[in-house]
Amino acid sequence: MRRGEGEISEADMTESKMGDKETVGITSIGCYVPPGIITSEEIARRSGIPVEVFLEKIGMERKHVAAEDEHPSEMGIRAAEVAVERAGIDPREIDVLVYCSAGFYDYRIWSPAAKVQAALGADGCYAFEVKNGCNGGNLGISICKSLLLDDPDKRCALVVCSEKLSISVDYEDRNALSLFMVGDGAAAAILKKGEETNRLLSYAARTEGSAVDSIKVPFGGTRRPRPLGIPDGGLGYIRIDDPAGLDQILSQTYLDNYLRVINRSLEKSGRSLQDVDLLLTNQVKRSLLEEILRGLDLGLDHTITSIRDHGHMGTVDALFNLSRAIESGRLGPGSLAVLASSGAGFTWAAMPVEFL
Repeated sequence: MRRGEGEISEADMTESKMGDKETVGITSIGCYVPPGIITSEEIARRSGIPVEVFLEKIGMERKHVAAEDEHPSEMGIRAAEVAVERAGIDPREIDVLVYCSAGFYDYRIWSPAAKVQAALGADGCYAFEVKNGCNGGNLGISICKSLLLDDPDKRCALVVCSEKLSISVDYEDRNALSLFMVGDGAAAAILKKGEETNRLLSYAARTEGSAVDSIKVPFGGTRRPRPLGIPDGGLGYIRIDDPAGLDQILSQTYLDNYLRVINRSLEKSGRSLQDVDLLLTNQVKRSLLEEILRGLDLGLDHTITSIRDHGHMGTVDALFNLSRAIESGRLGPGSLAVLASSGAGFTWAAMPVEFL
């Protein structure tokens, strides 16, 4: 939405106060989705749940799943290579590299960030991992923005989001229905200090830990380590304890916190809901998305979804759909998008992106 000529808004006053303060923006985005597909009909057959639940209530027809020998770091590398090429930079220009994931790494104790760094030839950059559920991508962007602004010697960062969540789902466990839509893929973004086409505005986040134990993989941690060679009895999948109780907790807090961080991020950025052209969220069932939009007084024309063909790709969703929005012409000079996400734990975050 464009402000009228001659209007002086809080955003304008905020900009004037910033003066020549340096900013950070997204220079390019690269995405990768594996070719493998599982349809809602197949999930319905395996789970015994009517296909209408997936097609109509969730809004998913299919999702992409990685092959057995295709791993998260490899998908992340492919997305990162596209982002680097589109940015027209030498990988050695990257000063900071963050790898974000809600799911498993290739190995239990290992550094996928270092793997991506080595594969790209991003010699000398600082590489590390971020985990914050499906909110990790938003957090990774915020951390990189801060690192670039805090250090005059750092100019360029790479954020890599990659997921192979499909291997963590047991389709015979009906308690885990809300996880049946998780799929695989990767997205990566090059961030630059002083990027002239857009800029990242203010980040807002919030955690509500009352339901922290409701969603977890029971085996593999220090509480229930799995001895080598002994079957885990299905406890290597993500399990949802007391889904009815979880729904009750989330019904009271999920929507409120989602709206709260979006509004707070806009307020901190000197913007309002009237300025928002697109809200790009992690992919949720259709009814919940409609509630979020209704709570913000936005229509379906103010979002882009990918759940129909890709399911929910964890940390990947927001960047994936931001890329689609830019490529389709939905965002351009004068536009404002909000990247919003939530993650198990539970946590919520939002960050506006202004296109110049």
